[in-house]
Amino acid sequence: MEKKLKHLGILAQFEMSNYLTKEPFKGHSFIYPSVAGGKIIPIFKILLSNYCKFNCLYCANRKDRDCPRYRLSPDFLAETFFNFWKKNYVAGLFLSSSIDGDVNEIQEKIIETAKILRKKFNYPGYIHLKILPGADPYLIKKASIYADRLSLNMETVSTTLLKKISKEKDFSKSLLKTLKNLSIINQERGLKSGITTQFIVGSENEKDKDILGFSFYLYRNLKLRKIYYSGFSPVPATPLENKTPCEFKRILRLYQADTLIRKYGFRSDEIIFDEEGNLDKDKDPKEKWAEKNPSFFPVEITKDDFEILIRVPGIGFQTAKKIIKVRKETKITPEILKKIGVRKKSFQYITVSGKNIVEENNEKEDEF
Repeated sequence: MEKKLKHLGILAQFEMSNYLTKEPFKGHSFIYPSVAGGKIIPIFKILLSNYCKFNCLYCANRKDRDCPRYRLSPDFLAETFFNFWKKNYVAGLFLSSSIDGDVNEIQEKIIETAKILRKKFNYPGYIHLKILPGADPYLIKKASIYADRLSLNMETVSTTLLKKISKEKDFSKSLLKTLKNLSIINQERGLKSGITTQFIVGSENEKDKDILGFSFYLYRNLKLRKIYYSGFSPVPATPLENKTPCEFKRILRLYQADTLIRKYGFRSDEIIFDEEGNLDKDKDPKEKWAEKNPSFFPVEITKDDFEILIRVPGIGFQTAKKIIKVRKETKITPEILKKIGVRKKSFQYITVSGKNIVEENNEKEDEF
């Protein structure tokens, strides 16, 4: 059984991409170091099965790939996880599966694992269940009873792109329709940790503009909690094994732009792209937006609203809150701004009581 857990744990860490790129956490491949609130949270992340009927070009579990195949039973997996949790080795469960046969039968087994944990073991902690493409809405509702978070992997952003990497899957009727069902159920029931999805980036010639445009739609219309961008990494013995991996910088910029959309109130059409529809890999997308919108600046630090302050490069949510709090209590000065965390690069975009800090500093230097 240890061999099964190890193998299905490895595959679960990078079920979409980034195959075998991290060392086992705490000595176990199925314990994944998730980051939440600035802390590392150990999550028991595993596949129920890696048998699959699909032949996605990038996937380590594709049907035609010659590799070991394993299945776990809901009873065994629930008990194994619970024992790890009792020993404080893990803080939650992330359960997914490849699709071997009927989608609803596999989905039932995923749900059954969570049900056993909740009902038999009275497990009170975090459970994240993967919803499989095409799963019956009744099963999604059932999963929502036991899970804190539900997710479905969209994989890519259009029918055309999906057909290039996974001819057997239907973008609209299977993937997007199922995600919409998740959204409806989440809005009805209010999942504690919401719903999420994931895209593979770099397996085809998708553009950042298309990715973020679709992300904007999902955030605004389906109320997703978060979207994950998984950089493509070639898997041995797959048709894409010789394809170039996605650059880390591209993923970094996508996450930065995603944050502007998800948290900072930017529309996707405000993000700046190059002529090919991609982000500048060498510059933060907020700085890029500031360069292209000089009429928005300078921002007056002593009176402008929170929504305006957070558009300044180098000023995030926490710093903006500090500025608003401090300016109610005392007179804002450049020295105070530095103390509360306003970065040097922000000064070119702001004024303090009408004065430009950069120009003022230059004048002082000229005196010498």
